[in-house]
Amino acid sequence: MRTRQEYGPGYLEALQSFTARLNTEPPQESLDRTPDGRAATVLISHIEMTLDELFLGQWSTTNFTWSAIANEVQGAITLEVVHPVTGEKLTRQGAASVVIMVDKLPEELKNDPHARNRWALSPENKKPNALDMSFPKLKAECLKNAAQSLGKIFGRDLNRAKSDVYKPFKIQSKEPSYMATLEEKIAEGLSPWELNQALSILGNLVTPDQRTRLENLMAEQTKHLNP
Repeated sequence: MRTRQEYGPGYLEALQSFTARLNTEPPQESLDRTPDGRAATVLISHIEMTLDELFLGQWSTTNFTWSAIANEVQGAITLEVVHPVTGEKLTRQGAASVVIMVDKLPEELKNDPHARNRWALSPENKKPNALDMSFPKLKAECLKNAAQSLGKIFGRDLNRAKSDVYKPFKIQSKEPSYMATLEEKIAEGLSPWELNQALSILGNLVTPDQRTRLENLMAEQTKHLNP
């Protein structure tokens, strides 16, 4: 683990800004209802795309394991991400289970709860292609569960009656500000791509006027290097 000084001036502000982004509410277009209609969930495509966007594609999964219990398959997975501010690798564990689909319950068994359970638990009643759909779903649900622990944007507080709100500690620092640091980096040859990444991480810590100033400095620097 690197020290605060090794990260450079302004990194604490950037770290808090990134954490605040992780704890924004997921956009409405990423939400759907669970199959039973009783709860909300974040679509797996949005989970994966948000991981790409926030961690710049630097994420992966390992250690996917599974086991069958009665008519369910349970699994676990490890999600690894590289924090874009600190550069440190973070890991989160996810777990989930899915039901193995069985053939339609015969009409004569519908009013007998014990018979319904026996039907659902019998391997003879499993649909022929049940695991073709259940296994990918299990992995997706494990990934979603792991990502949720990173922040609200992945659905961490969905369906909770009570939840907390991220309240960043106000940093009092005598270090040079992140603006001064970025201006120095531009003068030293910071690329436009690197500036855009820094501004993305800092988020609303940079005002529109500050952003314009940095972009103008970058334009002047580029013009100077490529007359």
